[in-house]
Amino acid sequence: MRILRTTLGTTKLGVALALLAITTASPASADETPAAGAPAAAPAAAPSAPGAQATTTHPVGISDEARQHFAAGVALLQDPEGEKVEEAYREFRTAYDLSGSPKILGNMGFCAMRLERDGEAIEAYSRYLREVPDIDADERAQIVRDVQTLSVGVARLTIEVDKPGARLIDVRIPVRGERVTNTYGPITGKLEIGVRPGHHTITAKLADHEDAMWDLDVFAASKDRNVFTMRRHVVAPVAGTTSGSDGARGPNVGPWVVMGIGGAMLVGGAVTGVVALGKTHDIEAQCPNDVCPKSFDLEGERSSAKTFVRITDVLLIGGGLVTLGGLGWLMLGDRKTESEPPKAAMAPLLRAIPSAGCGPDGCRASMKVVF
Repeated sequence: MRILRTTLGTTKLGVALALLAITTASPASADETPAAGAPAAAPAAAPSAPGAQATTTHPVGISDEARQHFAAGVALLQDPEGEKVEEAYREFRTAYDLSGSPKILGNMGFCAMRLERDGEAIEAYSRYLREVPDIDADERAQIVRDVQTLSVGVARLTIEVDKPGARLIDVRIPVRGERVTNTYGPITGKLEIGVRPGHHTITAKLADHEDAMWDLDVFAASKDRNVFTMRRHVVAPVAGTTSGSDGARGPNVGPWVVMGIGGAMLVGGAVTGVVALGKTHDIEAQCPNDVCPKSFDLEGERSSAKTFVRITDVLLIGGGLVTLGGLGWLMLGDRKTESEPPKAAMAPLLRAIPSAGCGPDGCRASMKVVF
């Protein structure tokens, strides 16, 4: 297994040589470890590439899965369409979490600095300097200078979100050049990050909630704090629905129709009732003391009067019930509030735009490829 160190100007050449070392190393040499008490392996000859130096080491406990993630990070840095630093950073971090090899910290520090995640770059580089004893002297000196430059300018932000699962999108707007975007999360509670000075717009995103934004100007060595309060989406009324005085023509048409039918039945019952009373009076007038002329059809008139009485009863009772039902429907409809469930807004995550260097005279990053 080989370790390749390059300056920023020869990163792609160094990555290519490192990848060749990964694919050509035999399983025996990759897993070999020195016997207890044996001296460390001597450095191998440097390849004939300007600015590059290779040595051989035998890290312990490196799994195949960790190697695969590391190789994926290398491939992303040499993508033909351009370096994908953010994705490579995630692969190197996964390889480190799986293996615990401190030598991967150099790669993580390099990527974090390119992404302007300066707090993470300082942490990774500082641990790399402490935990890896056999760093090349020139490389160590360069990383020390980079860490010093980053430490002077880094701004510390403490961010809290009142609901778990939110993602933070940090966009730094430089005076010149493209915007630099980084995504953090999902987070729970508090997040502390170190960022580069400049104007930052930080947006908190959470499904079913409105976006919350924080605009601030960040200065070197400054410290700022913000708490995001996430509010649920408020759904506007559906177009075409009305309220207030126009309700009778909108969702409350049904109750009014029912009450209209009930009122018509009451009017009909009143009319038939008048007819029934008229027939009763005619019978009484034609048959005083129940004595009727032979030409008068008493039974027929009585049957007709009874029919109108029954119709009157049905119309009056039914009309009253229908009218009361429509009135109750109208009153309940006025009290009811209708709303649709909010639709989850899945904001696409923004890809980070790497930016080389930290300042006019510092952060000429050195790239260390471990495997």
